[in-house]
Amino acid sequence: MTGRPAGEDRSEPSDPADAPGWRHGWGSLVPLLVLAAIIRMAGLLGPGHYGDLTAFVTWAEGTARYGLGGYYANGGDANYPPMLYLLWPLGVLLDKPDLTFAIRTLSIPFDLGLGALLFWVVRSATGRARDGSLAAAFYVLNPAVVLTGPMWGQIDGMGALPMVASIVAAARGRFAWAAVLAVLAGLVKPQFGVAAFVLAGLALFWLRSPDGPRRIVIVAFTALLTFAVVLLPLGLGPAGYLDVMSRTFTQYKVESGFAFNPWGAVFGFNHSDGSWFYLGTALEIAAIAASLWLLRRRRDLVGLLAVGSLIALTLYFVPTRAHERYLYGAIALLAPLAVLERSVRRPFYALSAMFFLTLAYVLANSPYRILPGPKIADFPDWAITLLSVVMTGFGAWTAARLIGIQLAGPPSEWREPSWGVPARASDGR
Repeated sequence: MTGRPAGEDRSEPSDPADAPGWRHGWGSLVPLLVLAAIIRMAGLLGPGHYGDLTAFVTWAEGTARYGLGGYYANGGDANYPPMLYLLWPLGVLLDKPDLTFAIRTLSIPFDLGLGALLFWVVRSATGRARDGSLAAAFYVLNPAVVLTGPMWGQIDGMGALPMVASIVAAARGRFAWAAVLAVLAGLVKPQFGVAAFVLAGLALFWLRSPDGPRRIVIVAFTALLTFAVVLLPLGLGPAGYLDVMSRTFTQYKVESGFAFNPWGAVFGFNHSDGSWFYLGTALEIAAIAASLWLLRRRRDLVGLLAVGSLIALTLYFVPTRAHERYLYGAIALLAPLAVLERSVRRPFYALSAMFFLTLAYVLANSPYRILPGPKIADFPDWAITLLSVVMTGFGAWTAARLIGIQLAGPPSEWREPSWGVPARASDGR
């Protein structure tokens, strides 16, 4: 099912990239990925985020000194465990200046890989290569995504790629692979564990199908196996992993860690959240549950992307202790959705632009600033509140469109997720 309108003339491709002879449209993606790579390499000319890069260098040197299996046993505190598999050989082979440079390039292949995935997913869904190229461009050329890559030195693409791939695998009925990818994404950074929530929501509907329990057992076993394969070579069991993550989570007990959300609008940044933490946590649990409830209306590719995007949005806007980059997962999931559902496009533009501006503020005003010009030390509180309100408004606009997409799908009993989109051209589920 391609998702083209019924009766459309398919005798001629709509553009050269759609012609089967042009390598099935992949030729239109190559220049885009080359441009994205060049832009990212240009970002290496700056100094990078000193604080994050210092932590990554320390992790790399720790794994080089003690080995993967001895890193945590000797006091290692890396809270992105899968990243150690990349840092270990770099720490062994490179000294600090070259090591820092190499670490800053790590996000590039993941960003380009996710761009290629988005191209394939959307082109397969609509039958048009230009749609696939647009989805890829919405991610790889997104200014916020570019800023957090080599220019900053972060590796968010390493978590975003398996997160999106997990949603895609679930939409195709490849639930074991979806579980593997969901666990990998969540282990990179917990905020990329969105796909795991989506799979948990789907499991509730599987209980209503004859082979549902079997599917749940397969997904649970695959997830546990992936967890063990990734963490046991690092000397981490479940208790050790939870200890590492709890220390990370309690390190910054603030209402907002430079996240321009409702908490930032009311309290500003980096103030102790105290008892507000419990309210934020309760609201987040409720928001995730409400998002998953929408799966009863639609469970095709668009539906899974929409629910995943909603959950990713809540992780930035609802709980306390959110940091400035927590919106990244939502941007990655919304990129293909903004092509598949035009109603999401303008909110996606607005949210991306504001996300970029807020990240630029952090990089101009944090202790590890990397942007030129004077530090914005006296940025007024009212301006922080205003920007937080605007950002929250854009988030609510986006969420409303996503909810509308779900509610437009007719209620139904469980069926296998459909691949073709738009869903109205398939079975609407």
